[in-house]
Amino acid sequence: MAKTLYVISDLHLGGAAATADRPSFQMCPPAGQQRLAEFLEHVIRQRGATAGAAGETHLVLAGDIVDYLAEEQFAAFTGDDEAARAKLAAIMDRTAVVWDALAAVVRAGVRLTMLLGNHDVELALPAARRLLLERIGDRGVELVHDNQAFVAGPVLIEHGNRYDAWNAVDHDALRGYRSKLSRREPPPAFRPPAGSELVCRVMNRIKAKYPFVDLIKPEDASLLPLLAVLHPATVHELKTVLPLRRRQAALAFDSDGAPLDPENIAGAPGDEDEAHLELAARLAFGGDPADIGLMETLADYYELVRLGWNGGDRVTQLDRLLTALRARSVAAWQALDVNREVSTYLRPAEAAARRGFQLIVYGHTHLVKRVPLLVAGPAVYLNTGTWADLMQVPEAVVEGDKAEARRQPDAFTDDLVANRLERWRRQIPTFARIELDAKVTGDVYFYDGGDRVERVPDGRLARLAEVRP
Repeated sequence: MAKTLYVISDLHLGGAAATADRPSFQMCPPAGQQRLAEFLEHVIRQRGATAGAAGETHLVLAGDIVDYLAEEQFAAFTGDDEAARAKLAAIMDRTAVVWDALAAVVRAGVRLTMLLGNHDVELALPAARRLLLERIGDRGVELVHDNQAFVAGPVLIEHGNRYDAWNAVDHDALRGYRSKLSRREPPPAFRPPAGSELVCRVMNRIKAKYPFVDLIKPEDASLLPLLAVLHPATVHELKTVLPLRRRQAALAFDSDGAPLDPENIAGAPGDEDEAHLELAARLAFGGDPADIGLMETLADYYELVRLGWNGGDRVTQLDRLLTALRARSVAAWQALDVNREVSTYLRPAEAAARRGFQLIVYGHTHLVKRVPLLVAGPAVYLNTGTWADLMQVPEAVVEGDKAEARRQPDAFTDDLVANRLERWRRQIPTFARIELDAKVTGDVYFYDGGDRVERVPDGRLARLAEVRP
């Protein structure tokens, strides 16, 4: 039977709206939620247009559907069953337009499969899972919460965090945890991913002042230099982050990028992680970890601007910020090239192609991708990108020389400090559409509202690079 698969990921529904004294914690704000609901209506219409044919429409939400890490009380893992349910209920109340649309998808007869990511592992817990199915219905709905990938013939779909050293989830321990909860027995300890602990212990504190920090992906060691500049006192938390890194470094990948350890956590951070940690230390306190206790006396970037600085101070601080942003941007954007992917995800995708899969689809990185895999016959790696907002750093920061970088982004840095992000922040909603018939075909597309879609062009992701006036 012919089948059409629509795949989206990284919706990141959750987080409080802005208040008078704090910026928004929402990565997918109301405008993005509305666009997402429109897309779900588009999927229903596409099913209706082909209802006379012998076929099936299937929607896959490939992880990070909601963002527990953005919900107060902040926790790397909300292990109390009722607390996890209450956080999900609060998210649903604030993002009702999306859940209404998902319920309509289910009522329309579209099959729905939901995978866990690394920001929504609590959806595996009994009370949250029950609420999820109560809200959208359970006819034709599957929640994959046991670390399986979703497979449809020659198509493999998973979130992708399994291959990320900072954000892999110990699903064996999670299974044991929810098994105990289901019987109201005291659960065993569950250790959340190191990346989740980084977000909750360090990043959310910074986000309360600088809401852009989680719009520039990924949430890994490349974040640390930026935190060191924006709020040096937070680098005090390196005493927490460094043991997390050492914990991850005790683990290993195989040659295909898959985790070897029995807990199914990814392998050791490489030289780039170590370099980012060293850069963070240098930017914050001259590279001497013994001086970490002095961080509480250092002014952060915001305070320096607010209090005013002389020309020399401004040049020095701007250079520090540019250095951190450049390290962050290169790690995140891969030069904004749709046709390039880092080996962290490319190696396991190639291994899947050697096992016979023709389309390998991940999310997690927030960067839409289309990469041919020339390893074992025709195969393609796709990344579905994100429905959360993204933010562009001026190209001079990423690619230009230091003098040009210092001249160009004065307005950019001023906007960051003042939280004027409208010129730089935007939603670029993308999805994969896959046709399974006598053969498999698939590609990634922009969703532009209504029934308007556009194939994501090869090369640089120009939509993100466009700066609004």
